[in-house]
Amino acid sequence: MDPDSIRKCMSLGYSSKKSKTTIGQYGNGFKTSTMRLGADVIVFSRATRGGKATQSVGLLSYTFLRRTGQDDVIVPMIDFDISGHWAEPIIYSSQDDWSSNLKTILEWSPFTSKDELMQQFEDLGPHGTKILIYNLWLNDEGIYELSFDDDNEDIQLRDEANHGGQTKLHKKIVELQSHISYQIRYSLRAYASILYLRKFTNFNIILRGKPVQQYIIADDLQHANKVTYRPQLAMTSKEVNVETTIGFIKEAPSLAVCGFNVYHKNRLIRVSVYTVYSIFLFM
Repeated sequence: MDPDSIRKCMSLGYSSKKSKTTIGQYGNGFKTSTMRLGADVIVFSRATRGGKATQSVGLLSYTFLRRTGQDDVIVPMIDFDISGHWAEPIIYSSQDDWSSNLKTILEWSPFTSKDELMQQFEDLGPHGTKILIYNLWLNDEGIYELSFDDDNEDIQLRDEANHGGQTKLHKKIVELQSHISYQIRYSLRAYASILYLRKFTNFNIILRGKPVQQYIIADDLQHANKVTYRPQLAMTSKEVNVETTIGFIKEAPSLAVCGFNVYHKNRLIRVSVYTVYSIFLFM
């Protein structure tokens, strides 16, 4: 992201969503997701626009706002022009304002010097974004909501994952808890595996050092059938035809899993929306 884009991304009260029909209405935005995971987030981003290469650092910190008693939401950011052989600060108002933003970022982030901040760009290449979330939220017992210990290759929601921790469970319950439809409730690796409807070929999802293997549920259905779905839209709207795949999971009917997985622009936005029929529907 360039300096303008990162400000739009991190500033509260700003949204690039054009209407209520955009994907963001489902709560998949940067601010919603990061603030749900932890109190503070720092973002590093590089971009090249119009022949000008820049890198930016932004801090969205609930801890900073609360402890300093801020009435307004302040998001300190600093930018650099890296078109030359060194990082040149981009000054918008005054050097004092730029220095004040840098001081705030260093005081309330895990980094203690400007050099440490610059080191975070070393693995980004000419463009890319790195998001670091820290001061993760705790549950009612004072334990991190996210578990990094139960699986060295996964990040899990602790309370949801522990629901299956009992030693004496009915066989059917064990089968259900081992199914992808249950695992996506608490496992980031499982959720990421079905995040995209079509095979992605131009990027990888790496979780704790191990690539996520994509799982296309529609390819694993029994008695699969493709159906053309025509939403009932307003008279002034253009008619839309959506090809859907309907079928049964391999464990059906002994395993009662049903619902719609809804994808928008190739990305999952609604998981297992239940219907009166025991089917999966994919768009």
